[in-house]
Parts: sequence; C-alpha cells; structure tokens
Amino acid sequence: MKTIIIGDVHGCDRALRGLLDKIQLAQEDTLILLGDLFDRGPESWEVFQTAQKLAADMGERFVLLRGNHEDYLLQPKLTFFQRVMWERVGRGATVKSFKAHGNRMEEAIPWFKDHCQLSWRGEDIQCVHAGIMVDPIEVNDMNTLIHDHEVVLRNKYKGPLTVVGHIAIEEPTYFAGDGKTTEKLFYSAWRDLPKNGIICIDTGSGKGGKLTALIAKDGQFCLEFA
Repeated sequence: MKTIIIGDVHGCDRALRGLLDKIQLAQEDTLILLGDLFDRGPESWEVFQTAQKLAADMGERFVLLRGNHEDYLLQPKLTFFQRVMWERVGRGATVKSFKAHGNRMEEAIPWFKDHCQLSWRGEDIQCVHAGIMVDPIEVNDMNTLIHDHEVVLRNKYKGPLTVVGHIAIEEPTYFAGDGKTTEKLFYSAWRDLPKNGIICIDTGSGKGGKLTALIAKDGQFCLEFA
C-alpha cells in the first residue's frame, strides 16, 4: 500500500495524467493532492474532470487539500488585494479553460467545498498545502496552512515530517528545520523517510516546471515527475 502525494498541478492535466500513469495507482493506495489544482496552466477544466473521477473512483482514499488558489475560489468575498493577487497568479487561465467548454469556473465551487480539507496525517508523514509552524497541525491557523511562505524561507520547522507545496522551487527539497540545512532530492531513487522537517514538492507546474509526486511506502519514499 502506497501513499502518493502530488504537488501543485496548476492547470496542467496532461502532466497530472502522465504522472498517474507512471506511478500506476493500486486499488489500496491513498492519493493526496496538495491543492492549487487551477490557474496558470491551460487545462484547469480538464484537471477538474480528472480530479472528480479520481474522487469518485477512490472514495476516502482520495484527499484534496485546500490551497491558496482554492481559497480564492471558495471565499465568499475577496479583498481588493486578494482579487488583484488572484489575477496576477493565473485566474484568467482558469476562466478561459472553463469557458472553452461552455462552463463557468464558479460551477466547481460546490465540489471543492465538499472535498477540500486543510491537512492530512498518516503514520510516517503528514501534509499541508503551504506551511506549518508548530505541532499538532490543528494548532496552526488557516493562513499558515494555506498561504504561508515562512516554513520554507526560514527553515525553522522541526516537527514531524510534513510534505508541502505552494512555493515553487526548481527541485524537490528537504528542509531540516535548523535554519540552514537543505538537501535537493533526486528522482527515481528510494530512500528512508526523514523523521522531522519539511519536504517541498512544488516544482513549478504551470510555470514551465515539473509536476512532482512523492511516493511513500514502508518508511521509505521515492520521487517521480512529469
């Protein structure tokens, strides 16, 4: 039984489906999407179709975290700053993608409300979209979990191993939490899971980068990309 964690998709359905084909989901596997399914890339409507099918097929083994882009979509009223920020980070690409299929982006809101959650915790690993300051996860506020940049930039989190997305980096990276130690991680190589710290797997999908997945099994992990 594997746990598959996929970073920010950002409207890149071909990459998402290619990555799933490479990983070969088994019936008993759990899939966690770290959020930010929409915006930037040209295929947000297609990503939505793929996500809905995965949720229907996998049931409770499908997990979708609420990223900052889902947060923009789900908030009943955005501030002026939030509206400007959302436009800057790719809202228009999602509007265009849905419109091309005769739909509106807002039609996806009920499904996201039903499926998004703030965090996920497994036996050896836990996940949030953006940041975590302290353990347990529930102590952190929503802004930290959904919008934070400090967990990666400051590298101060030493709690149980947490996989995050949100901050696009060139290669998946481990942050030890001591303010200085980082390690770029290799693809297609199994190794032991760290006990503490952060692994960031947002590698720039939708911005010309890769879409990365972390596969965990029996206390070890491997990275794959599309």
